[in-house]
Amino acid sequence: MRKRKQKGMLLVLLLSCTVAVGSGFSVYAINSQLTDQAGLLTNSEAEEVEEMIEELEEKTGWDIMAVTTDDAEGMSAEYYAEKWFDDYTTSDDGVVCLIDMDNREIQYKTFGEAIYYFTDNRWNRIVDEAYEYVSEEDYYGTFETMLEETDYYYNAGIPSDQYTYDEDTHEVVRYADTHRSITVIEALIAIVVALAAGGITVGGIIGSYRLKFGGYKYPIEKNGSVQLRKKEDTFVNQFVTHRHIPKSNGSSGGSSSGRSTVHTGAGGRSSGGGGRKF
Repeated sequence: MRKRKQKGMLLVLLLSCTVAVGSGFSVYAINSQLTDQAGLLTNSEAEEVEEMIEELEEKTGWDIMAVTTDDAEGMSAEYYAEKWFDDYTTSDDGVVCLIDMDNREIQYKTFGEAIYYFTDNRWNRIVDEAYEYVSEEDYYGTFETMLEETDYYYNAGIPSDQYTYDEDTHEVVRYADTHRSITVIEALIAIVVALAAGGITVGGIIGSYRLKFGGYKYPIEKNGSVQLRKKEDTFVNQFVTHRHIPKSNGSSGGSSSGRSTVHTGAGGRSSGGGGRKF
């Protein structure tokens, strides 16, 4: 009887594995940081990529995913990356770094808050740098570059002139308009609260030491003394250095433009970023 139960459990396990493999995406865990379906990375390379992703996720609070595939199931590389993020995360914010060997394309897709950080100029630069590695079949270097640049631009922050342009609706939304600064009323309320807190603190100190204003005077005329010394500064020489600062040509990492182009992708989710064929 016991052997029959063991055989039954083994059969169920084998059937489950068969169903999982046959269903495509479902074989991989939700929120998986690295999914190397195409087998492009060694075990040690995969571990290093996962470590980089973990550090980024801890810093940003986003879901960061690195994916490879050799079968896009008839989808474009962009749609495949969007669908992957839509299917395997419950977060609104994040990045998908995709190496698509089927379409021969790399994709760097941004979602939610990440769209504000990675303007068109910024993600284009990331893709351009990653292309140098993927074209030489250095797939670890491709992911490493994408993740390092993600960290760099996250540290740089959201550009002051950032805005999103929806290529489907042609709507323009400026980041500064949707993330307003503090109002005058809010500032006044904060000041009143601060003054009240300060008053309570001062009152507590006075009460603790039982200070009485006017009850004690320090005889500064008797106990105080002042000594003045003469000091002269002599001007010796002056050196002036002139340095020419060239004007920026607007090609350094997207600093000249804050535009982030977005569109409605898989699952109706808005996404930014893009890719390049190799």
